Amino acid sequence: MKTFIVTIAAVVLLMVFPMQNVQDIVNSHKIERFDEIVYGACQKARTDGRFTESNISRLKSDILEAFPDISEDEIIIDVTTSMKYKRFEFDTREAINYRIGVPIKRIVNMGSFLGIEDKDNRFNYIMEGYVLSEALE
Repeated sequence: MKTFIVTIAAVVLLMVFPMQNVQDIVNSHKIERFDEIVYGACQKARTDGRFTESNISRLKSDILEAFPDISEDEIIIDVTTSMKYKRFEFDTREAINYRIGVPIKRIVNMGSFLGIEDKDNRFNYIMEGYVLSEALE
């Protein structure tokens, strides 16, 4: 009986590692999907010359669809909404800046079992950069 109890305890402790591997894969797929959504929105902004209201609302709806565990208030969107025009030489005035982020929850699988609170078991994944406008004056 003692061997059985020790075996069960060892199995429970060792299950943390494969379950964490699965959680890492899930988080990796979430980040990939977020990258795809932001890339599409940035390319649309590039051709429009800015992030339009329809582009921002589409971006929010795509993020909420891909991340059902977050709310609209948790999404970070700080983008250029003023019109930028293409110059025929590099100029920072044609840059459309963006900073878009979402919280990734459950970094550590079985966090509560390991003593990690939910508020500490998350991080904000933020994509920040710029694209150059393709809109002509």
